[in-house]
Formats: sequence, structure tokens, C-alpha cells
Amino acid sequence: MYGGAQRAAGTNEPAALWMAVRLYYRSFFLLIEGSDTAITRMLGGSVPPGNDALWQHARDAGYNTDLLKRVENDSGNLVEQGVDEVMHLKIANVLLDYEPPQKLIICTGDGNESDFGTSFLQQAKRALKRGWHVDVWSWKDQLSGKFDRLRGTGSGTLTVNELDNHYWYITFVRRGTYFVGTTPVAVADRIVHAMP
Repeated sequence: MYGGAQRAAGTNEPAALWMAVRLYYRSFFLLIEGSDTAITRMLGGSVPPGNDALWQHARDAGYNTDLLKRVENDSGNLVEQGVDEVMHLKIANVLLDYEPPQKLIICTGDGNESDFGTSFLQQAKRALKRGWHVDVWSWKDQLSGKFDRLRGTGSGTLTVNELDNHYWYITFVRRGTYFVGTTPVAVADRIVHAMP
């Protein structure tokens, strides 16, 4: 979601330096949860980057936050490993622990299978088969069309939501000096807009 917000800045806020764009969790959580009372909240991510304040805000909002360390790949780059698989497992546990009708909210557009043969798409399909309502939230350019093809695959219902329409209410620009290549660029704050 975080990287998707930065990419969405190119369309929604082209004057903003993408690396200064941040996801405003408080409004993001209000948007995806709506008036529903969440029984279980989960958030996964990787470190670095640290972003300790953001992770703590998620914990304070009641999210069970799993952070995994990035690992070095064969090219020497730090890459995320295992974050999606942990979330897939946790979704599977929720599907086993709670009987329908329930609502599963998945914030991803990733329709691909992981290196270990699991996916958000499979978990959404399992939820629909069990009679759950599934809400998928994603940025438009990250949203796999595979989710739309799940409609009618079970006794549950599926809603796909694009975050782009809410860009100004769930993002802000963080003031600071950022480097574009070797050139320092000073960026001013842009506060999040109030939710309508």
C-alpha cells in the first residue's frame, strides 16, 4: 500500500516528489473498515526502512503487526521475503476460526502466486467459497484483474475498491531533504485532507 501510494502520486500529485509521499494510516484504516467492527486486524511489512512511528501507530490502532527483515538476494540487493506468506497464513487461520457470514478485507492488488505457492487471490477464493463477503482495496495500477474474475465463484460476494479516488484523504507529503540521484531536493509538507 505504501509503495502504491508513492506511485499513485505520479498521477494524482505530479508536483510531489514520490519518495516524500506517505500513507496516513489513521484515515486509511477508517476508510477500509468503514462502520464495521473489526474482530481481527493484521498488517505485514518489512524492515528496513524502519518507519517505527508508523508501525507503532498501526499497533496502537489494534493491528497485529508482523515485520520481517529484508534479506540479501543474489544481486546483493535487500528484498522482502515471507511477508505475503505470513499474511496468507493469517487469513487462512481467520477463515478457519470464524464462521460465515463475515467480511474479509484484503488491502492488496497482488494476484500472483508466491514462491511458496500461496496467494491473496487463493485466500479470497476460499473466503468466497465459505460464504464470506470479501472487500479488496488496491491502488488502480497495482490491481490484478484476477480479483474481478472471482465474482460468482462461491456463495460469498466480492467488492473491489480503488484507493485512487481517496488519494488526498489517505496520503500526505513529509517535509525534508530528499536525494534525486546525488541532487538534494527540499520538500515542503502537504497535510492530509479531511475525510468527507
